[in-house]
Amino acid sequence: MKKSVGIVVEYNPFHNGHKYHCLRAKEYGDIVIAVMSGDYVQRGEPAFIDRWSRAELALKNGIDIVVELPVFYSTQSAEIFARGAVGILNLLNVERIVFGSETGDSEKLIKRGELEEQEEFKTELKKQLKEGHSYPTAYSNTLTTLNIKDELESNDILGVEYIKALKFWKSKIEAVAVKREKSGYYSEDIRDGIASATGIRKKIQSGEEIKDVVPRDTYEVLKESLERNRFAKLQSFYPLIRHRILLEKKNLHKIQDIEQGYENRLYEAAVSCKDFEGFFEKIKSKRYTQGRVQRVLIHILLGIEKKQTERVKEKIPYIRVLGFTKDGQNYLKKLKNEEIKILTSLKNIQKSLDKEALDLLEQNEIASKIYAMINPYEDRKIPIIIK
Repeated sequence: MKKSVGIVVEYNPFHNGHKYHCLRAKEYGDIVIAVMSGDYVQRGEPAFIDRWSRAELALKNGIDIVVELPVFYSTQSAEIFARGAVGILNLLNVERIVFGSETGDSEKLIKRGELEEQEEFKTELKKQLKEGHSYPTAYSNTLTTLNIKDELESNDILGVEYIKALKFWKSKIEAVAVKREKSGYYSEDIRDGIASATGIRKKIQSGEEIKDVVPRDTYEVLKESLERNRFAKLQSFYPLIRHRILLEKKNLHKIQDIEQGYENRLYEAAVSCKDFEGFFEKIKSKRYTQGRVQRVLIHILLGIEKKQTERVKEKIPYIRVLGFTKDGQNYLKKLKNEEIKILTSLKNIQKSLDKEALDLLEQNEIASKIYAMINPYEDRKIPIIIK
């Protein structure tokens, strides 16, 4: 059986930097398997373009298998996001996980992961959070208190979470950090034909040209989406989010990432604000960063609750395949794993999954239907096949 390597992606949208990442991953295995966020991404936003379009672009640009990271993982904090993605790759029997990193130093990140598991670190971090700091500030303060001078950037922080997730799942997967080239995660600069997804989205929205920073296939999809005005933005979902807040006031405390009392602030802002910008300003705070607020809003919109999150942290309920190449298809045919159901079709699904997994799959599919209310696309029941 061919060796496989796993990567965790959003492709929001797929760009030249992603293509470079794929090429580097190919150095470590014959088959590249991408766990890709579905219609909602980790910063608590709807994906710029839909999951099937992004999966097809990935397959046309070097990926062999694309599986979906369901919404109950994809919209979570880095810890839960990483745990879900790594858990899926572990069940797909990949030998390595290759991720972008500012340092490109796997050993350094492994040591940081070990540090974060120490009781002294955990205790200080909890103390900082109880004092009302946001997680990034609490984390930084913990490093200062413990006299740790190495601050990590966003990709390295996520890399540490991948490493911790490997330990949680008792996985034998090797972690490989590949130095991120040219453009930072949130950078809006273009360097040697590479720009971040954040920068590309902003350039599209401001009418700037992006032909030099994305593969031709991506450019054509983005051009068509722009002509049809079919890009998803969080503010477009505000009427639906506002409706949920007003309707479910008594149940908001159950929603993932909402701490006691914050539901009142959300409700009062929803009552008084007709526009999203005014609403968002009222619900931001020192403790609630922009990313966390956005995740809260997506969790409200989709009904993602704390109890449910605790369950999926402990067990991967299913794996949904969005597409594959011929080599990827052959890999899946030879893959034998009785621990998990790998879905290549939704036909007779009731016979394939237990009730809890079926409920989670249904929730994920409803989440995509809600996405399609704002950004319509043709859904599929079977994987994309690229020959």
